Order: sequence, then structure tokens, then C-alpha cells
Amino acid sequence: MIAHSPQFAVPARKLRAPSAFPLAQPAPVAAAFTDRVDVVHTVTFYMALSFVFIKFCFLQEVLAWVLHVNTYILYIFALPAIVGMLLTGGLRRTMAARPAYYWVAFGLWTAIATPFSSWIGGSIGITRGFFEYNLIMLFVVAGLVVTWRQCRILVASIGLAALINVMTAKLFASEAGGRFELAFGSVSNANDFAAHLLLTIPFLLLFFSNSKSVVLRVAAFLAFGFGMITIFRTGSRGAMLALGIDILFILWKGTSRQRIALACLVPIVAIAIPVFVSGGVLNRLQSFSTTQADADEGAVESSNFRRYELQKAVEYTFRFPLFGVGPGQFSNYEGGHTKFFGTHGAFHEVHNTFLQAFAESGFPGGILLLMSWGSTFLLLHRVYRDAKKRPDCRDIQSTAFYIMLGTAGFCTAIFFLNFLYYYYGPVLAGMAISISRAAKYEFEHRKPVAAVAQDFRKPLAAAAQAY
Repeated sequence: MIAHSPQFAVPARKLRAPSAFPLAQPAPVAAAFTDRVDVVHTVTFYMALSFVFIKFCFLQEVLAWVLHVNTYILYIFALPAIVGMLLTGGLRRTMAARPAYYWVAFGLWTAIATPFSSWIGGSIGITRGFFEYNLIMLFVVAGLVVTWRQCRILVASIGLAALINVMTAKLFASEAGGRFELAFGSVSNANDFAAHLLLTIPFLLLFFSNSKSVVLRVAAFLAFGFGMITIFRTGSRGAMLALGIDILFILWKGTSRQRIALACLVPIVAIAIPVFVSGGVLNRLQSFSTTQADADEGAVESSNFRRYELQKAVEYTFRFPLFGVGPGQFSNYEGGHTKFFGTHGAFHEVHNTFLQAFAESGFPGGILLLMSWGSTFLLLHRVYRDAKKRPDCRDIQSTAFYIMLGTAGFCTAIFFLNFLYYYYGPVLAGMAISISRAAKYEFEHRKPVAAVAQDFRKPLAAAAQAY
């Protein structure tokens, strides 16, 4: 696979004139060796696929909640995937694109800022965890997902994970103050779970558009509908803003068919919301200011806290412009150095992923994070733009579009959340690198539709002339 793939063929050397003294010919590469490379890559690709799938569908967390024991199932797939990535040259393939450089640079800068942290011990744990569990996924995805077929399988696996997310929400939901949230897990908070759904649900739409099975398409559409209702039931105002950005993105970049589908979908959602979403949650979604007579007190208090935290983040960014207060230490530093509640601060996080980077790792860290996300989106947009020019590459265009749609909504949501050291950014960067590389090969080797039609006409024309 990888050894024989034309994408990675080594260019032939320039031929020399025959010599009077023939040289010994180099021994050909043993077929058994290349076969072993193929087997290693194939096996570790599926290990990487399982690794990403388990991460996105929270399988390890679900099993831990149900069985009351940590199964460590993630390590069963993660370790072989990492080893296979290294053995098959995945490190080199990953570092061939800008998003990888920016994410690695961001990780290295957090490590550099750690000795200057307000609490070095706490920052060491944050930085180490980011490298071991999250940044490594950039190399696993970009290094092992090579061909366009593998890209499609990866995208389909995240769509399947989104389907399981919806089922998980149905089975393990809890309501706190009327808001829908998970009973456990790393994104159990209502706002965090809404952001996760905003990223994964577009993969369901891609699954719906690509699948030829009527059963799978119906399941994907129903899961999409329930996922949308779940986002509203979380009561996340940031998620509502993200959905607005998604609508604008579809109007900007979507095809005529996608815009028509949007126009049909919006009234249906508007009718369904009052039926499935409680009045208290609807009131919260509309509460942004104390000037509103019927504003939800909890929502207004949350807004006030977030405004205070953003002000502190800006203050710490300019007070510690080079290294910040230390990776993961904003809440500790704010709580110990302000008197918001008498003798101490609020001990709250920034609730803004991008400002969190600036406050905790200075201007260099914040700028590198922005460049990481920006370069990922631009790489996907470049693929979308090039595929749009090719009628025979509609599948590539559709894939890039829906991933960009999920990225746009997710980045809007995490503007109000703390997702700085999570795995989402590295995984999306790895996907962008793999899709860009595979799409480039497809652009060069796919035969355009016009050329295919011409190939069919040639025999007919020759037969007509002969007649």
C-alpha cells in the first residue's frame, strides 16, 4: 500500500551512458520487505482509525461509567498506531505541511513557558498531557491516513462516532437546571457537549450525502435531527451563535442544493424547538443582559463572570506578554491574586480558548494557536476550491466543505469555552494534511469527466467511419 503507492514513489535517477567497465548492479529491494511495510501500514492505519473513533465517541469513558473500571482500551490501539506511524515514515509526512509546524511550535512553546509558570508543577502536568494524549494524534492521523480511500474511511468513522454521541446523549443524559448534559466524561458540561456535537454533526451530513444505503441515510438524518435538538436543549448560547455562523457559512460556500436544503430545514427546526425544548432553556438562550425584564438569573450571572474573566485574561496577557501565567494556571493565578470574593478571586477559567492561550503562554503561544487553526482551515479551503473546479471531484469538494462547516461552528463555540489543550485541533489539522495530500494525488490522476466521455466516443467514431 504505502510502499507501492504512486504518491510516495521515489523519483528515478538520471540514466548514465554505458561504461566500458560495467559496475555491479545493486540488489533489488526484496519483495518480502515491501510486503512487510504494506502490512504494517495497513494494520496500524486501522489502529489509528480505532484510536480516533474511540476518542470521538467516548467509548472508554462510557465503558468506565457502565463497568465502574477503567478498561484502558484506548492504549490498546494508540500504542500500535504510534509505533506504526514511526516505522512507516509518518513523522516525515506529517511535517510536510504548515498546520503541523504551527501545532508543534505551540506545544513546544507551552513547554518553554512551563518553567516560568506561576505553578510549575501544575503546568508540567498540563504540558505533558497535551503532548502524550492530544498532540500525538496529529502525527497518528496525518502520518497513517495516506490515500483518498483512507480519508473517506476516517471521515465515515467520525460520522459513526457522531451517531454514537447522539445515542450516548439519549442513554446517559442528565438535566441540571433544565439543561441537557452528560452524566460523565470529559465533555459532560452542557456547553462542552454542545461544542462537540457542533463539530461532529456535519460528519453525519457528509455520511448522509455519501452513503448509497437507504437505511444508513435515514439513520444519519434522524441522528442529525436529534443532535440538533440536543444542542438546543443544552441551553448553550455560544452554540446558538455557532449555529448562526454555520448558516452564514452555508450561504457563503454551499452549493445551490445545500442552500435549498438549509431553507427547508430552518423552518422545521424553528417549529420543533418549542416542542422539544423547555421554556426555561429557551428563556436562557435569550438572556444576555440584566436589562431584559424576564432574563434568566443564572444566564446573566454567567455572562457577568465571563466578562470579568475576559478582562482578567487581557490584563494577564499584557502583564506577562512572553510566557503568560503558565499553561493551565489562569484560574489558580486569578484566584490567588485578586479579591473578587473578599479575600480571593473567582477561581474560574477564561472561558475563551484563544484568550486562554494568550493569558497562559503569552503572545507567542496565542499567535501560534491562531496560526494553527487558521492554517488548518485555509488548507481545507484550498482543497475545496480546487475540487470545485473539477466535476469529477465532487466527493472531495463535499468532504472539505463539511469539515470546514464543523470547524467553523466549533471554533465559534470554543470562543466561549476552555478547549485549549484538547485533541480536536491536532486531529483536524491531521485530517486537513491527509486530505490535502490525497486530494492532490487525485487531482493529478483522476481522468476528467469530459476525457472519460471522449474515450467512449472514440470507438463509436471509429466504427462509424469504418461503416
